[in-house]
Amino acid sequence: MPNLEILAQHNRERLAKAKEQYLGKTFSSNNFGDFIVVDYVNSGNITVEFIGTGYRTKTTTKEINQGKIADRLKPSVFGVGIIGNKYPTSINNKTLKVYKLWNSMIKRCYHTNFKSKNKTYNDCISSENFKYYEYFYEWCHKQIGFSEHGFEIDKDLLVKGNKLYSENTCVFLPKEINYVLVKCNSSRGEYPIGVCFHKQRNKFLSNIRLNNGKKNYLGLFDTPEKAFNAYKEAKEEYLKELAEKWKDKIDPRAYHALINYTVEITD
Repeated sequence: MPNLEILAQHNRERLAKAKEQYLGKTFSSNNFGDFIVVDYVNSGNITVEFIGTGYRTKTTTKEINQGKIADRLKPSVFGVGIIGNKYPTSINNKTLKVYKLWNSMIKRCYHTNFKSKNKTYNDCISSENFKYYEYFYEWCHKQIGFSEHGFEIDKDLLVKGNKLYSENTCVFLPKEINYVLVKCNSSRGEYPIGVCFHKQRNKFLSNIRLNNGKKNYLGLFDTPEKAFNAYKEAKEEYLKELAEKWKDKIDPRAYHALINYTVEITD
């Protein structure tokens, strides 16, 4: 019995010494700045608070000593994205679909090297709300199509020429539709969308790209305007067909946008 009392006293003294070493002290993380230990229960149950944001989290002495503590309120994803503490980014070491989507969206808008190699996203930005993973997470789970296999986020359908990823400009579309809406500005050349010059025939060729990646030949024309008009008619009709095909699975806003989609010669 005396030995147990001695052991208990030794443990209390060791805990007191550890508390004195950590409690109220400031430490540095590897990537998220300094934090203060605000509560110490034992080596595996410690609460720290980041000085810059006030974010609190539970941690261990091992993680403190190694600096492996993340401030989830700091804009740490490409300099702007804030993960927050409400929702996980992965489960069982598998990254969640919604986090991949959010991370990719932030990357397109704010990663300098990515944008320099992908000129399409040069002027793209996100809404302030979309910079927060927690908000984006909740928004996604309320959207029609988010849980459907093969659906992708789209920012171009509701507002033509749009460069803003936001809760009011984005919808989820099946890959079949999204593929048709993508425009390859970098490879178009001097003629209108859907038109190229056929040197051998000295005429203007028009074709439309279908969802399977193949081009549907529309004919040869005397002028680029006539070739474009053939493309315009075919694409608008095709988008109407896709709208009807997916009507019951897409956002009503997307359906109406597809039905009323107008192809412009300046597209």
